Amino acid sequence: MEETDIDSLNGHMRKSVLSALIAIVVVATLVTFFGAHRYFGQLETMAASNRMELYLRSLNETLRQHQHMPFVLAGDPRYSSALDPGAVEPETNVRLSQLAKQAKLEAIYLMDASGVVLAASNAGLPNSFLGQNYGFRPYFKEALVGQRSDYFAIGATSGRPGYFVAEPVAFTSGSQQGVIAIKLDVSELQRSWESGAETVVAINKDNIIVLSSNPDWLYRPIIDLTPDVRQTILQSRQFGNEPLPHLDWVESGDTMIAIERATYIAARGQSDWRDWSVVYLHPESKITRQTLVATVLFGSLIALLVGFATFLRSRRIALAYAASERRRLALTQTNRQLEQAQAELARSAKLSALGQLAASVTHELGQPISAFRNHLAAAEIGGEITSPSTAKSLNKLVERMEAITRQFRYFARGKTADKVRVDFADILGEVGNLLHADFETAGVTLRVTPLVSPTEVQANKVMLEQALTNLLTNALHAVENEPSPEVSVGVTSANNRIEVRISDNGPGLDGVNLADLQEPFFSTKPSGIGMGLGLAIATEIIKDHGGELTLEPSAKGAEFVFSLPVLPSGEAK
Repeated sequence: MEETDIDSLNGHMRKSVLSALIAIVVVATLVTFFGAHRYFGQLETMAASNRMELYLRSLNETLRQHQHMPFVLAGDPRYSSALDPGAVEPETNVRLSQLAKQAKLEAIYLMDASGVVLAASNAGLPNSFLGQNYGFRPYFKEALVGQRSDYFAIGATSGRPGYFVAEPVAFTSGSQQGVIAIKLDVSELQRSWESGAETVVAINKDNIIVLSSNPDWLYRPIIDLTPDVRQTILQSRQFGNEPLPHLDWVESGDTMIAIERATYIAARGQSDWRDWSVVYLHPESKITRQTLVATVLFGSLIALLVGFATFLRSRRIALAYAASERRRLALTQTNRQLEQAQAELARSAKLSALGQLAASVTHELGQPISAFRNHLAAAEIGGEITSPSTAKSLNKLVERMEAITRQFRYFARGKTADKVRVDFADILGEVGNLLHADFETAGVTLRVTPLVSPTEVQANKVMLEQALTNLLTNALHAVENEPSPEVSVGVTSANNRIEVRISDNGPGLDGVNLADLQEPFFSTKPSGIGMGLGLAIATEIIKDHGGELTLEPSAKGAEFVFSLPVLPSGEAK
């Protein structure tokens, strides 16, 4: 079997093994998730039922503890047969007040047949029941006809929720009926539910929440009230001025309830009084979190076991791959070095050919151009050229030809030249003096930021001046047509290097990269202005001095930066 076939077979086998392992982990994780969710759901359902029983017992005990009180008071002759409803003694209020204080009741009060309060434990206090008429209350109506009655409502006078228990009484040997009632304050029970970290509600027979650990759910029906039920509640003023807005309560099965987009596991219990039910609500999100934790732990364990099972095999593969990768990187590095060497060789060959061309051109054109200048000077002296503009044009032509041969002359001679210790400030000053007239004639502002202290470099002063001159000349040509042309030179020194920034506010280079600009005869200037050798010469000179030329991003114009090594103070040349 060929090597490629073996590699292909190994690749297919690795993929199959990996797919099988992933499938095992996924299936085991899913089984764990659903199993854990069922298990934790059962646990939390049992816990919710136990917690509901505690809350139900607490509610029953709170409502049961004073159920006997109205019956006892109804049989006391001080509040019934021996009492004239038309002339209740003030001492009655005092006795009721003392009794309410001892029993920790909010109020005890005695009403006549019309519902007017004749005596009350809170007489003389703000919001006293004395003189109030509660004939509209259902507990009064039921007690007046001889039935013991209990009732939950928001106090019409106090505005606080309470549980009312009433018994009928007979005045003056049964000639007139009355009612004696107690009000048990359930605010403390409500506050205790609110202060807890659990969710529990008490719901009355009309499906209205009367007690809740969440105060926002109080006095809200869990189903839509029929018009008759709502009208009856409003007439009895059971919930005062509460608007009774419907609560978003959706039951799903026997144990799941969704309230305002949150899902709960519910446990229900029936109260001993008034057909109330207590519902304990356990957030399903807690079960989900427990399930996720268990799934993550078990899934992680499975993944670790699977990972350990494949570790030994994968280790051998990893070592073989690492060796192959090292060989690949070495080959890539070698290829990169070869490409760089080829590029450098091509550039060297190009520069060598340019040097030969430059030597030939310089030799062939040098003497004719010198002769041309001499003849032109003689013609001007002898008056043979009568037009000043013609003489000026011919002189400019000669200067341009000499400038071209000077550029070629750099490539004709070797780049290596003697270098001495030079203060870079001298080079800046010399170049500034040389180009001052050109910038002034063109109307271009040249801003030079001088060095703060002397900074010396090892350089051939003439060549480095030529490099800086070429860069500034390029910048000068770039801004000639700008409304406010400006070229700036900034020089800084740090980390044993000097950095020179030459920037202009011209039109920029329009996406041309530095490598193209450094090629001989490449130019962004219009035809007839320069030969595209200035930047190439500047690049070679800077490299020959151990420096580097870069093109920096600029919002306006172009910015060239080159750096050179700085000589430490006192270093010999």
